[in-house]
Amino acid sequence: MHKGMTRVVEPEAPPEDPRAVDPVAVPGAVSRPPLRVPRSLDFAAAVSWRLLVVGAAVVATLVLLTRLQVVFVSTAAAILVACALWPTVRRLRDRGVPPSLAALLTLLGLLGAVALTAALVAPYAADEIRELDVNVTGGVEVVEDWLVTGPLGLSEREVQSFFERAERQVRAVGNRAIRGAWDGAMFAVEFFAGILLAIVLTFFFLKDGDRMWKWIRGFVPARRRDDWDRIAVDVRDVLAGFIRGTTLVAAVDAVGIGVGLLLLDVPLVVPIALLTFFGGFIPLVGATIAGFVAVMVALVSNGFLTALAVLGVVIAVQQLEGSILQPLVVGRSVRLHPAVILLAVGAGAVLWGIGGALLAVPLTAALATVLAHLRTKPGQEPPVAPTSLEGA
Repeated sequence: MHKGMTRVVEPEAPPEDPRAVDPVAVPGAVSRPPLRVPRSLDFAAAVSWRLLVVGAAVVATLVLLTRLQVVFVSTAAAILVACALWPTVRRLRDRGVPPSLAALLTLLGLLGAVALTAALVAPYAADEIRELDVNVTGGVEVVEDWLVTGPLGLSEREVQSFFERAERQVRAVGNRAIRGAWDGAMFAVEFFAGILLAIVLTFFFLKDGDRMWKWIRGFVPARRRDDWDRIAVDVRDVLAGFIRGTTLVAAVDAVGIGVGLLLLDVPLVVPIALLTFFGGFIPLVGATIAGFVAVMVALVSNGFLTALAVLGVVIAVQQLEGSILQPLVVGRSVRLHPAVILLAVGAGAVLWGIGGALLAVPLTAALATVLAHLRTKPGQEPPVAPTSLEGA
């Protein structure tokens, strides 16, 4: 080589892989493209395993909440009551009352009102409540007899078989609704323990609720804290509006049906009015049960015509509630389709008994509020939950 020239060394070729086969060099070999999964199948598989994971998490959460039924129901009830009482506590605190004293005064006021109402009503209701089940049973027997001997002329065996099946199903649902983890004395212990826990938690939520929320929002990224503050305020307004509106509607229903029973001279007015009031906190289902009891009592005590008149009173009161009171008082806060309400009440009763049935609708409304906010982009107003199938 000449002086000053640089020798270029070409890189050595990598050794051939003895397993590699050239389809062109080998006679008869066929080149096969790689196997490709259809996009639709790939998408379905991706969605399926995600649904399985989410479903497993939901089932595990429900099992845990069922095991901790007393704690869950008491905590949810305390949150619901605290949301309704918070405006009173806030007004007291704005006037310089210390948080602890404001919470205590508000809670004692509520408990005092409940105790005073119970003291006034209990003497009139105690004796009559014992007769309520007897009258309802007698009304069912009258209906059975009319179906057999009346114009329909049904078979006595078929009618008895139908009512026996219906009674077994109602008792089964009732047993699930009133049964806690155990029966008997354990249920009573859990019931009173749950009430005591709910009262104590309500006091702490009223006293330190704002501080608790500040601690919780510390786990939220800083850029999303304002969004979650709005969600918390809307959920609080929904829960407060539900309990205040439902209490007013239930009171109107109880007074309306009670006055109608008094005018028709039907006995057991106070127990039926109480049943109507507490049934009003279970939308759709509670009013139906209270109306059925009122008609059965009137049928046994006053006859068929009075029972029809009571049925007319019940329908008129419920139409007033459903067409005017519910949309004006409760509908502004809780916007759920009746089918969603029925499913929520049924699921709550099966999972957590009467407490679950009472809390199912407000908790579902709160969840719907959260989901509506999560569907929106920052700066947008959350969509309104549909109230009919057309808007769903």
